[in-house]
Parts: sequence; structure tokens; C-alpha cells
Amino acid sequence: MAIIAGGVRAVSFTRHGVGAARLAAQREAFRVACAERGWAAGGEVCQIGSGGGKGRAWAAVRRLVRVHRYDVVVVDGLDTIGASEGEIARELVLLRHAGVRLLVASTGWDTANPTVSDLLVGALRTVGAGAVAA
Repeated sequence: MAIIAGGVRAVSFTRHGVGAARLAAQREAFRVACAERGWAAGGEVCQIGSGGGKGRAWAAVRRLVRVHRYDVVVVDGLDTIGASEGEIARELVLLRHAGVRLLVASTGWDTANPTVSDLLVGALRTVGAGAVAA
């Protein structure tokens, strides 16, 4: 895999299932996000079914970043990593503790900025009625 300007290697996590955007739309969001940032667009891990936290594919993509194969995981929307606000908040906390960077392409939210991560977890925790302990 070639590393380009900035040296950031990105992996796409997509989900095929009820409530998920079409795979083609998720893949395009990944390509556009990487091109806008000058990142190397790497592989894709696709999960069939429910949100990220409950699947082996999501665990595999987190592991790829933890072992430094990629630097950032790109998802189209937050609903890709969890089925509810509580699940999403829990996943964001786990990602932060594991040192895994996440970019949400649809909004531009990047957890490389700790404030973004804190705001997302706080907002989701409020909506999810305290489902996650930070």
C-alpha cells in the first residue's frame, strides 16, 4: 500500500444491513474523505447485519489499527459502529482507550481531536440515558 503526502493510511468500515446506507455510497464517502485529506485509501472491512460493536468485522478493523496496519478508520456515519446511542458511545470510548482514530465522513468528525471525541460521547450518553461509563 502506497503512503502519500501526510502518511496517513485509512481503512474503510462499511456495513450492509437494515438502516445502513448503500455500500456504494459508503465506499464513495470513504474515497472522497481520503482524497480531501491527502490520505492513502487502503482496504475495506464490511460487516453484514447490525452495527459495528457486535460483529467480528468491527473487531477486525479495530485490531488492524491497533497493530499499525492503518492509522484511521473511516465510516460514513456513526450508525455504522452501533445500533443505538448507547452502543455508539460505548464504541467511541473503547476506540479512544485502544488508541484507534475514527473519522465520520458524513460530518467530518475526527477523534484525533479529543474535544470532538468527548463531545460525541457526552452527547450520546445524554441521549442514551447514561448507558456508558467513561
